[in-house]
Amino acid sequence: MTDIHHTHPRAAEVLRLVADAAVLLDRAARSEAADGVPVSPEPAATVRAEAARIRSGAASLVVVGEKKRGKSSLINALIGQRGLLPVEVDVATGVHLVVRHADRPTAVAHLTGGSAPLTIDPADIAEYAAVDPVTQTARRDDVHHVEVGVPAPVLASGLTLVDTPGVGGLVAGHARITMATLSQADALVFVVNGSSELTASELRFLERATERIAEVVFVLTQTDKYREWPAVLERNRALLAEHAPRYAAAPWFPVSSRAKEDADAATAAGDRETAARRMEASGFGPLIEALSGRIAEEAAGLRLANALHVTLSVLAPLAAAQERRLRSLAQDPTLQDEVRGHRDALRALQRSDATWRGNLRQASRELERRLRVGFQRNVNDLRQLAEEKIAASSGPDLAGELPRDLEAGVEAIWLDLDNATREGVARLVALMEHQCRLDAGPAVAELALARPERLDALPTLVSTGHDNRGALALVERVMPAWGAGGLAATVTALATGGVLLPLAAGFGMIALLSNRRKRRTDLGRVRGDAMRYAHRLVAELTTEIPPEITRTVDDVGERIAERIADQVSAQRAILEGELEELQRNLAAGREQLAKERESARRRSAILGELIARGRDLAAAIGHPAAAAAAAPPTASEPEPEPAPEPA
Repeated sequence: MTDIHHTHPRAAEVLRLVADAAVLLDRAARSEAADGVPVSPEPAATVRAEAARIRSGAASLVVVGEKKRGKSSLINALIGQRGLLPVEVDVATGVHLVVRHADRPTAVAHLTGGSAPLTIDPADIAEYAAVDPVTQTARRDDVHHVEVGVPAPVLASGLTLVDTPGVGGLVAGHARITMATLSQADALVFVVNGSSELTASELRFLERATERIAEVVFVLTQTDKYREWPAVLERNRALLAEHAPRYAAAPWFPVSSRAKEDADAATAAGDRETAARRMEASGFGPLIEALSGRIAEEAAGLRLANALHVTLSVLAPLAAAQERRLRSLAQDPTLQDEVRGHRDALRALQRSDATWRGNLRQASRELERRLRVGFQRNVNDLRQLAEEKIAASSGPDLAGELPRDLEAGVEAIWLDLDNATREGVARLVALMEHQCRLDAGPAVAELALARPERLDALPTLVSTGHDNRGALALVERVMPAWGAGGLAATVTALATGGVLLPLAAGFGMIALLSNRRKRRTDLGRVRGDAMRYAHRLVAELTTEIPPEITRTVDDVGERIAERIADQVSAQRAILEGELEELQRNLAAGREQLAKERESARRRSAILGELIARGRDLAAAIGHPAAAAAAAPPTASEPEPEPAPEPA
């Protein structure tokens, strides 16, 4: 488990605050009536769940690089595990490698089709995550991703390294997967080596990446192998300034993975002097400091800010209820009208023609429309990718390359749609919470698309049968070239006046044209097979995914409506209880009211102290996401519903 205390200086204080809030909420829930304010056990569970996220969370770094850039060697050197990730083979299409901290080396292959995860030997990672170097096909076609755990100090500081199928070639569908993955990452580690400057595909990728992620770290590898790396580094900086200016000031770290491995070996042998010298030569010291320092701390700050926001949003209604109870015990004559007003506003929310219900239906349909349009655009891009690949192909390799590229494109489409769905649902929940001033519930916001099983068993490319052998096939190829052969023989005979040379020229022309015809026929057959495969793949996508979009959006809308209805009923019950208590307090004696006021003041003071601590911590963290937590809470009462128009 990641020790978050090492990644942010305020983490321990936030954890103490969250724990204190959970204890207070537990005490309130155990009280039969909490002195007139009913409290459920759900808020305490919500706060504790946020504490668990703080402790187990780690900054996610997506590592990207073209083939043969030294990316896998870089990851192995970072975690001090030589040979852990396969270096000589490529990662299979559709497979993610997730490397996180663990007390001992572990590896788990997560399979497709709903199969249970499979614990594997870390030495067998290549068998589950890589392609066969000869056939270039996946060794296992049922693996979605492999999760690797290692006892590495750089990971213990609060980092997780993600090696995506886009790594090993920023082309077509592979790059799309990496782009989709970036929306779930805290930073991007972009790997190049010292042999040559950034390529056009890398620069295009970086231009698109600016839409998804702000934090990028550039690593220039193999400095021990390429002496000209300083000139390459300067040229790369100039290219970034021209083509991706957002990253012009991003840090660069020239490193040698081989020197880092030598340093690790010297450390294991007890040779500290050699280890220190090789470590300095490797350049890994500044890189590790940057990754485990600034990036891990920023990601930790975001999680702490989220925890504070959730905790304060749970405490604020309880504090407001205690303040109203104090006014009730003080026999405030204006309180009864206020509570009745709030109760009437909740009644309006319960009407079948309440405005929020229509807004929810409209917003849900708009979300479905956006998801469908975005999905169709991605499918169109995939179709264009297939057409361009087929048109540019000039050989039999198309039958092997196209399925890999399109399968990568399908995975990218799914990741992009899943991200868009999560973002859209979060916006829909926030809209309803703002309109109703109620909590729609984290369980609703976390709803996601269910991946159709047929996406895990995509159709295969079927090659058309043909007969290019035998006498008839030979005659079929030769006959169209016979006239050209005769013409070549005639022209040669007129030019030379001989016999043998014209015959050789004629037969040579016939052979040349017949072979050309054969290649053209074969290429046409392969392209036709590839086009039919692409059409089947697109048909599978357009059949399976749109109904899942509709089902998910409908499910989200229903759950939001149910949650709001439950919240309205619960708050109405609280207000009815407050009105009853107010009536009792108006008839109670002064001595009894004084004792209850003192108890309510103590609870109110404790809540106020917790809320003040939370706001101070949010301001101290300084993360932009902490602004919502630091701000005073808005009124928790729902906005009044307009009266229904007469029929």
